[in-house]
Amino acid sequence: MNKQLLFAINNYGKIFSLATSNDQWVQFPNACIDLKHISAIENFIWSIGSDNQTYLLVHNLTEAIQIKEEVYENERWIPGGNFSKRLLPTDRYCWSSENGKDEKFKENIKLPSFLWQWEHEWKLQTTLDDQDLDDDGWTYAIDFYATFYPQKRWNSYVRRRKWFRTRIYTGVNSWCIISPLHRDFTQEPFICVSIGGNKIPGSQSGFMMVWAVTAQGRIFYRKNVNKMFPEGSQWLCVPAKEGSEARYIECSPTGSVWVVMWNGILLVRKGVDAKLPQGRSWVVVASPESDSKIIQLSVGCQTVWAVTNDSRVWIRKDVENNIEGTCWAKLNTSMLSVSVSPNDQVFAVGLDRHLYFRNEVTKSNLIGNKWICIKATIKPKSYQEKKSDQEETFVSSSSFTQVAHSAPMCLTENGSRGALDLNIKEINPSHRRVSAWSPKHSIGSLVGTEAKPTQLENKNNVSIENTNTIFWSEIIAGAVEPNPEFIYQWLKVNMDCKQVFKSKWRCMILDSLKNLRLQEKQFQHFACAL
Repeated sequence: MNKQLLFAINNYGKIFSLATSNDQWVQFPNACIDLKHISAIENFIWSIGSDNQTYLLVHNLTEAIQIKEEVYENERWIPGGNFSKRLLPTDRYCWSSENGKDEKFKENIKLPSFLWQWEHEWKLQTTLDDQDLDDDGWTYAIDFYATFYPQKRWNSYVRRRKWFRTRIYTGVNSWCIISPLHRDFTQEPFICVSIGGNKIPGSQSGFMMVWAVTAQGRIFYRKNVNKMFPEGSQWLCVPAKEGSEARYIECSPTGSVWVVMWNGILLVRKGVDAKLPQGRSWVVVASPESDSKIIQLSVGCQTVWAVTNDSRVWIRKDVENNIEGTCWAKLNTSMLSVSVSPNDQVFAVGLDRHLYFRNEVTKSNLIGNKWICIKATIKPKSYQEKKSDQEETFVSSSSFTQVAHSAPMCLTENGSRGALDLNIKEINPSHRRVSAWSPKHSIGSLVGTEAKPTQLENKNNVSIENTNTIFWSEIIAGAVEPNPEFIYQWLKVNMDCKQVFKSKWRCMILDSLKNLRLQEKQFQHFACAL
């Protein structure tokens, strides 16, 4: 089972994680970049850096991401001769996909980005349904749409063989730059990004959705993002209402997309499903009050929490039954930002820059009871970890003044140090540079700063950090589904979990209310009986 993590960003743009099985914040390994905003689900983080670049981090996977590319070579028997690539006009292509509808050539199949590497050259499939084939790998059939078998027969009029080549995703545990909209990414950088849709009904396993907003207020959807292709293929513009510009976007695990506009209104995307993830149309939702504007929100499976420009917290009701909800409910509290987990537990950053958890949020009481401060301490960093961070920061800073390479990999050396051969067919994973980083002016999805989850800790050289000086700017709960029993250790209260959430005086009041409710039910039909 993968570890669930609660994320937070401090005022210096450093990201920290808090596991459900731990009671200390741990600085995420060697980010080497300052982050302004992040969005996360389990194993996947999309973020906006202080350099206005979009970054992706795939971390803590139990299995490697591998894709098997396949090409079929097809031939037909010619009377009086042998098999030939001279096919009938109604036949499939000579080189095709498995169903024959698409033409595919081996030489046309390229790596989608520098995040991928070939594991081997093209090979022939030498088995069919666990039966061995000859060295040429041919399978035979009466026609291309019939069932193929391993041995040639008197009525075998067609044959085909499968070529395959495996590519592997090498960007795991690395911060990777995602391709911008323009070659000069400063022309229209992204200011907000959100990942979700991993629990959208009817979707395939590993399905994900990524939405983003640019500095010009345009809304974009990232195409073909999934667990096996985490960086996706391209950005698609999704037009909003004419004359309105977006400033913030949020995508829930079930695919509900909410957008905050600069004029204060909200847009909700309708028609979002697994077949059409970019949706069909927008629905307008007004701000809760005419004299205040929503500036930030978070969408769960059943609720939408929002913060207005006067720091007031609001909750949208009946979102589960109606995608845009029915009305706003105001909470008597003030926060800077909120974040809702997939199981609708709520976290927030307070005006004092401390982190808070909303107590007693249940399916029957989605508003909860009160805010409780998260007092989990920060795990001190060892001397070697601090020294490593300083060295990494210096490398990345000096790289701004150097000539940017096309990709931060050591492919091959052509005379000069660091020269890259982009025409190489295979890349040895052992040739990857551990501290490679993505150049600022590069195009495409590139391997970025290496995250090092296995840092050796020198217990004799541990420096103590003053946790009272930490100020938080954002909390992200999209990758955790906390249980109050786990959250108890984050709260650092003196009572145990049962005393926190089931105090004696509270249980007495609840029992009294239940008894009164039972008495009311006894007289519910009294008037009808008379």
